Amino acid sequence: MPRGTKRSSPASGAPSGDVVLGRISGVFGLDGEVRLLLHNPGSDLLDRPREVRLLSPEGFPRSMRLSARRGAGRRILGRIEGVDGPEAAAALVGWTVVIGRDALPAPEPESWYLHDVLGRPVHTVTGRDLGRLVAVHQGGPVDVWEMTGSNGTTWLPLLAGRVLAVADDGIVVSGEGIVAG
Repeated sequence: MPRGTKRSSPASGAPSGDVVLGRISGVFGLDGEVRLLLHNPGSDLLDRPREVRLLSPEGFPRSMRLSARRGAGRRILGRIEGVDGPEAAAALVGWTVVIGRDALPAPEPESWYLHDVLGRPVHTVTGRDLGRLVAVHQGGPVDVWEMTGSNGTTWLPLLAGRVLAVADDGIVVSGEGIVAG
């Protein structure tokens, strides 16, 4: 997987079929903008206003329209329609940003959404069982998959050609570059 895994995860407390894009992490300025901590900050999904669900820390949903833009440095700033001041924005800090799975664009070739691969069994092309994919770590220029199974924990840096197939019943990897824990 040369381009990395697109980050999103199943939305806990959200209706089935929804995925978490990130969360509201702070307030920006006096006009009601919010700081966003997105799982995939490079995504252009929120470049234009889009219907999302915001989940309160208690799990209560609220449908709103959200757009995002780049701020200074690595900041991502969000504009939520109807949120016009810092007090209204502050009330949403800690809320989770959720979107329907059907609103996500199709992933590029040799790319997968995190929520589509987490939990799947992983084995090498020769049949060696590596366990289930439990996490994806950003490791500099490439993502690193973490698998846990009966033989312990293994990691796989995702260089081109290492993921051979992703199917509903599991993931097949080349076996090259596997690091045992």
